[in-house]
Amino acid sequence: AFANFLKLGATVWLLQQFWLAGILLLIVVFQPEIRVALANIGSNPLGRILMPQEYKFIAELMESIKFAVEKKFGMLVVLEQDMGLRDIVDTGVRINGEVSRELILTIFHPNTHLHDGALVIASNRVVAAGCILPLTEQQELSKILGMRHRAALGLSEMVDAIIVTVSEETGLISIARNGKLQQAVEPKDLEDMLYQLYRSKAEKTLLRKGERPQQPTPQA
Repeated sequence: AFANFLKLGATVWLLQQFWLAGILLLIVVFQPEIRVALANIGSNPLGRILMPQEYKFIAELMESIKFAVEKKFGMLVVLEQDMGLRDIVDTGVRINGEVSRELILTIFHPNTHLHDGALVIASNRVVAAGCILPLTEQQELSKILGMRHRAALGLSEMVDAIIVTVSEETGLISIARNGKLQQAVEPKDLEDMLYQLYRSKAEKTLLRKGERPQQPTPQA
């Protein structure tokens, strides 16, 4: 009986590995189609309801950014990547709330006390607002750039986070990453970049899980 149990456990384990390999193969083969589908899902309200949880925050974030661009609300949003931002979070007010258009726009409304600081998103949640970022010391920056841009660039020189700003003077979007500032970014280009980035992170997570499958351990 014990031998039969071992055979059954091994069979189940083999089937699990075949399923995982099949899923990874589908991701690789249909990678362009998946990218287009995710972009289309995020562009309509029904799609945001059906969207996987790890991508929903992008749709909510983009809705708030588009509104800020239209109304010229100043915004400074930090998206944590592999390097933790605890020191930055500790300078602000902890929130730990679900990412939503309403929450983000409330934080950055000109009449609120937190609108001048940075909002930090980590693990798909708003973890803090009103945070203080280090300013860049680059001297060649245009004098037109305000404190939000200098703060965004300053943090990007220290960590691998992605920092998005919206200028309250021009309504233009900028992205700071790896010590470089990309200005006048179109909302659609930012949205595509975020979906591609987080989709790639999800694929890497799946691949890491596939590299270290756990074999069954039958009980005596």
